[in-house]
Amino acid sequence: MTKVPCTKCGALIIESTSERNGGLCVPCKSGRRDAIETGKRREQEQRDREKNDPFRRLWRELVHRVHQTELGFDGLSETEKRYFAVGLLDGEVYNGGFDQFFFNSSGSYYSYAVLGLKEMDAVQSLQLLERAKQVIFNFSEVLTDTKQRREYLIQTESSSRSERLEALDALYWKDPDSLSSRCEAFARKHSLV
Repeated sequence: MTKVPCTKCGALIIESTSERNGGLCVPCKSGRRDAIETGKRREQEQRDREKNDPFRRLWRELVHRVHQTELGFDGLSETEKRYFAVGLLDGEVYNGGFDQFFFNSSGSYYSYAVLGLKEMDAVQSLQLLERAKQVIFNFSEVLTDTKQRREYLIQTESSSRSERLEALDALYWKDPDSLSSRCEAFARKHSLV
């Protein structure tokens, strides 16, 4: 099987493909090559950021310590706990909303997220988190045991609750406090990076 270079990108392709496509590989012929190359560049940029960004390194280190060491979350300093909890909150809400934050193990860190948001002076994010807590738990405390909290969430699920949480999610997604900037400032202030 003879291979020849694509006349546009240089990728080696089967000669019959080249003949059929006027010298082009399938991605170049279909117009997908630019998207593929853009994706490769983004992936490389992401890998470079992972290596060079001190905040990404901090996050990876905290996740490792929480999930891969014997002490877990208890092994973090109080400052690290607040930073970690706010990071979890932010990731969960952007991924699946407040419902996901409270449903997953991240909901166990609610009180630390509150403390972190207060210290970061992220007033609007804190208000949204507290409103989401009230929508779900009314005036009760957030259950710290994940299994119990999940059972409660499943038993009390309603379309009304979902609609109210979705409205809060949309407000949070507008990033009213520029939370990532506040997290970075918090990490610098406390010499976490």
